[in-house]
Amino acid sequence: MKRALVIGSGGTIGGSLSKLLRQKHQVLTISRQNSGIAPDFNSEYCDSSLANISEEIKQEGSLDLIICCVGVLHNELLLPEKRLAQLSGQKLVEYFKINTIIPALCLKEFAPLLHRKNNSQFVFLSAMVGSITDNALGGWYGYRSSKAALNMMVKTASIELARTHKTTCLAVIHPGTTRGPLSRPFAGGVSSDKYYSPEQSAKRILSVAESLTPELSGSFINWDGNQIPW
Repeated sequence: MKRALVIGSGGTIGGSLSKLLRQKHQVLTISRQNSGIAPDFNSEYCDSSLANISEEIKQEGSLDLIICCVGVLHNELLLPEKRLAQLSGQKLVEYFKINTIIPALCLKEFAPLLHRKNNSQFVFLSAMVGSITDNALGGWYGYRSSKAALNMMVKTASIELARTHKTTCLAVIHPGTTRGPLSRPFAGGVSSDKYYSPEQSAKRILSVAESLTPELSGSFINWDGNQIPW
C-alpha cells in the first residue's frame, strides 16, 4: 500500500483529502487540530519540531505522496487588505510565516522522505491570486505575495530535487474556491457553480496530484489540470 502524508489535515480541504486517501493509502497526518502528529507551529520558525517529525516518519519508510494544505487567508489578526494604507508589518509577517515559511520548512524536512525510485509527488495548495501574471484586480497584498513566494519556493526546489529525486514531481495546485471557513466571508460574489464542496475539491486535487510526472515538476496547476501562469 502506498504511503501518503497530509500536512494541515485539520483544515477543510486537508480533512477531506485525508479521508479520501485512506481508501487506497496508508495515511499519516500532521495537524494541531486532530489526532495527527502535532507540530509546534507556535515556535518562532518551528524548524526543530518539523525535523523531529520527519525523523519519526523516516523510521517507517519512504513516502509516495505528500500534500501540504497549510495556509491562511484570514483569522483573528488577518483580513485581506484592499488598499496600501491597510498594510501592517505585523500582519505581513504572519501571512508569510503561515503561507510561505512553514510550507517551505515542510518542503525542506519532508522532501527527502519521498521515494527515489518510484514516482512520487509533493504538492502544495496555493492560490490563483498568487499568480503575478493573472493579477488584474489588485488588493489582498499579503495573501497574494505570500502565495507567490510559496510558488517560487516550490519552483526553485524542483530544480534541486530533480538532481537527487529523478522520479519526483513538486507542484503547486489551485484548489478552486471551496466551501469552508477560509472562503466563507468572501463567497458572496461567487456563483454556486464555482463554489465547490470540500469533497469535490479533494477529489480534483488528488486526481491532479496522482497524474503528475517528473517532467511537470515545478508547475503551477489549476484544479482542472491546466497550467496557471506565474
